[in-house]
Amino acid sequence: MKAQLLFVFLLLLSNLSLHAQDECILQGSVKGLSDGTLISLYRGEEMTLSPFDTDTVKSEKFFFKVKTEKNNGAEHVMLIARGEGFPNNMLDLYLLPGKTVTITGKNKLLCTWDVASDILEQEQQNIFVNANRKYLDRWQELTCITTALWKRIDTLQSKRDRDVLGDSIRYYYYPLQDSLQTLITKKELELMKEMPINTVWLNKLRDACLHAVYEKDSILINEAKIRYEMLTPEQRESTLGKQISVQLFPYKKVEVGNELYDADLYDPQGYLHHLKDYKGKYLLLDFWSSSCGPCINAIPEMREMAEIWKDKLTIISISSDNKKMWEKASQEEKMTWPNLNDFKGTVGIYAHYGIRGIPHYVLASPEGKLIHVWEGYGKGNIQMKLKEWIK
Repeated sequence: MKAQLLFVFLLLLSNLSLHAQDECILQGSVKGLSDGTLISLYRGEEMTLSPFDTDTVKSEKFFFKVKTEKNNGAEHVMLIARGEGFPNNMLDLYLLPGKTVTITGKNKLLCTWDVASDILEQEQQNIFVNANRKYLDRWQELTCITTALWKRIDTLQSKRDRDVLGDSIRYYYYPLQDSLQTLITKKELELMKEMPINTVWLNKLRDACLHAVYEKDSILINEAKIRYEMLTPEQRESTLGKQISVQLFPYKKVEVGNELYDADLYDPQGYLHHLKDYKGKYLLLDFWSSSCGPCINAIPEMREMAEIWKDKLTIISISSDNKKMWEKASQEEKMTWPNLNDFKGTVGIYAHYGIRGIPHYVLASPEGKLIHVWEGYGKGNIQMKLKEWIK
């Protein structure tokens, strides 16, 4: 009997040990965090970030056990904290099974919290952070200021006061943030000359390209192209490599008056669709992701518009989600119109329409020519746009 009990105990111990080897421990202790603060971990890329775990701060501490998904190399996840005084940014983390990652900090500027880890990718990420710590802290402080000012605008009664404060954000604070981001990007591109090319390196180059192209900074763009030349053919064909390529060498963007760019698009049942198949009615292309709050908020209005305008309009939603995320969201949202995916994320049909943010809407004529484009969602604005453009 004792031998049987000992065997069962050892078996349970073995299972626990194997389970622990499959997980990465993430523990945090940050001074000044209030009890009840929510700390969340996200997976995904660009427009498809999705939360997968959340902990509630207690006594300035938080804790996660993460079952990593990547089979080769460290998995990149992002930590986000919500609440008063936190910047609208994230902390980049790299995790491996069987490892422990310790986060410490003295304030709410989470991008520069200290991360102790012997994971190679995290050590490399720390080099980038430490090299730009001064600029990163100031950049985070500015994001906190602008967030607070936008909230203040909502409380102002006078349109003039709202306009004055809004202009101060757009023409003073945002340029300050952009100038800091340029300094950060320059330093990161310089560091990349001597660092090994891995996921961290590729993430940094992708971010540098996004900023350089947005700012139309020819010097930064040229520096980024020089770094891109360092990539092997295999690295260029990776997801990150393709994201970098479409920023540096963009496709010709579809403009108003052009024929729609078409692609192989699939519905949740696996059937192939093309945009040309829907000629004859106006087309509203809805570029979306299940991790985009405004995209989800727009679905009820689109459902209503699909019914009201059914004789003149076809709505087609095109997702940037991976297959798993998209299929789950499709079941939950129950769209009554074509809901398609090219499974290329943001480097397929999205890149041909020059999409930098979602929701993004493209309205086309019955002949298949682009007539209007807009971005973002507010209640009633889809109906307003359709009334304006559909004859």
